Amino acid sequence: MSRSLGNESVYPLFEDGNNDKLRCSIGNSVIVFEVMCKGRKMAMRVYMRQHHNLRAIYGDRYYPKELLINASDSDSGLADVVLCDWYEGVSLQCKIEKVCTKPSKMQALSQMFEEFALSLLNERWAHGDLKPENIIFSPDGLHLIDFDAMYCEGFTPDDCVEIGTQQFQHPLRNRHNFGRDIDDYPIALITTVLAALSLDGTLGKELPFNDYLLINPHLAIEGRDSMLERIERLFAEHGDIRHYRIARLLRSPNIALPQLKSLLESAPQATDSPEKLSLEYYNGYWGFAVDGRFVIPPIYDLAFEFSEGLALVQVGDVWHFIDSTGAITITCGRGRNIKPFRNGKSQIIREDGKFIIHRDGHIEKV
Repeated sequence: MSRSLGNESVYPLFEDGNNDKLRCSIGNSVIVFEVMCKGRKMAMRVYMRQHHNLRAIYGDRYYPKELLINASDSDSGLADVVLCDWYEGVSLQCKIEKVCTKPSKMQALSQMFEEFALSLLNERWAHGDLKPENIIFSPDGLHLIDFDAMYCEGFTPDDCVEIGTQQFQHPLRNRHNFGRDIDDYPIALITTVLAALSLDGTLGKELPFNDYLLINPHLAIEGRDSMLERIERLFAEHGDIRHYRIARLLRSPNIALPQLKSLLESAPQATDSPEKLSLEYYNGYWGFAVDGRFVIPPIYDLAFEFSEGLALVQVGDVWHFIDSTGAITITCGRGRNIKPFRNGKSQIIREDGKFIIHRDGHIEKV
């Protein structure tokens, strides 16, 4: 049995051992069938409701009024069809749930997603409903599916058909701010959670009991999400400053996160001479530059000049010493009265007492 779409023959696929049951999934307004076309498996999307952006989004993969739908005597008509690539694999949501308690595997998944996310931020379009269920994890990488909420260059607010899934969108997302940056917030959210699971597998135990991907965007922008606060502390304590900054973006009152791209791609450039690094302030944070060019990005809440090869920096309420590549060499914890190294020693007063910090990383209580 086959069906022609334009000049192409499409063969439906059936469930194994059941030639009466087509392989398909049903959404709110779309039925997706697994079919064979051009000698390969594809996804045939059949639209139960009109969607006026399909031609602009899918181009020549769009076939208007191709299939007769006859659900009942009173509900029938010609449905629009779109043929899309089929990706073998599982959704990113399923992959997360499978490896969320295994930090080493989560680390690889986190890095894979960040490379994928950076490629999305370099595009001139936006997906519009970016969430783990719309990302397929396959042997050759990550792939997007379901572009029905997509923003294309030249679209206006009148072209906004869908808002996306609220658990991953900025709470202020609406048709009036439909634009290139609508994926910023969900990218920051997914990046934050994957990185946190990479550091603390126990967080994964809470995934099945949470309607959100750990973090509730509505509570986050109000500063009331306890899980986000826990994750920020986790990043600060581990010296994962880049992810700490990305996590802080989830509190933004704006859906556009212009700092996100630079945080995803930022990598300190090593210098053999820490003395050449000058402390510089930019956009509310401190970093280190050579001849006015940042080589350690401005991501610190507070920082001191390099002394004896290391610089003292603060992230949140946690103090660290970094080397000239930006790598954490000593974590000092929360405290006060801490100073840069002098004659190989520093000190800090914490809740549990006064400590001497030695240049070799040894910390002793006094």
